[in-house]
Amino acid sequence: MHFLKALLVIAIGLSGGVVFAKETCSKQYIVGTNNYMPMYFRNPGGQAGGVDEDLISAIMARSHCGYNSRGMSRPMAVESLKRNQLDLILLVAENNIYSDGGADFIPLFRSVRELVVRKSKYKKGQTVADVFGNKKVIFGNLIGSRAVMTEPEYQMLLKDNRIIQVPDAVGVYSLIKKGRTDAVIATPLLNNYLVKDLKIENDVILVSDRNFTTSLGIYVSRQRVGQQDRARLEEVVRKMKKDGTIERIISKYLTQDQMSSVTFE
Repeated sequence: MHFLKALLVIAIGLSGGVVFAKETCSKQYIVGTNNYMPMYFRNPGGQAGGVDEDLISAIMARSHCGYNSRGMSRPMAVESLKRNQLDLILLVAENNIYSDGGADFIPLFRSVRELVVRKSKYKKGQTVADVFGNKKVIFGNLIGSRAVMTEPEYQMLLKDNRIIQVPDAVGVYSLIKKGRTDAVIATPLLNNYLVKDLKIENDVILVSDRNFTTSLGIYVSRQRVGQQDRARLEEVVRKMKKDGTIERIISKYLTQDQMSSVTFE
């Protein structure tokens, strides 16, 4: 009996997936999330919400595991990962700062990148590359996040002294509102909310770059999460992609046009 309860993987299903024992998971995951809306927030009553919370609560419900989500900055999440204080980090773009910190990536979906640029600095028909090449355009950026900016683009902005980096996402977009920057490159998930929330939609234009996609997902600590638990998470995510659960969650936060540029790996 004890042997059976300890056995996590019990058979290979006809679909080719792994079938796990249907028992209550004893693990309580410590999850690092983003610390800004619409990704993650807590209401006055302390209840968590947002994209990250919607995703992790659905994943944990399927896994029959408990969890404790904590909003934090990117640098804090990386440091906590290195100190073995986190089991999971989400929702983040695939980036070696997390893999170097001791975690492996489970992809949830792919998204294009989207440029937010001041209308006065944009000419109709220009590409994202054109805007990056315009030495009069100053970019805002989130400290510790370059997932949707290539290394040559980032180095060019540094060299030209055309980048201002701040620790919070709202601060990045607020720089445009304050007139200190002209552009930010991010994913539609972030742009769709913050452009409206800061009421800058009349001052900027959104330019989708469908030639550039990035994978967004979950990083799993190698030290704190064993192979069987990771396999359980991977199988849960696979099923959620297949039955459309992840797509339904993401669609709550994107326009129909933006959803057309999202693919579920």
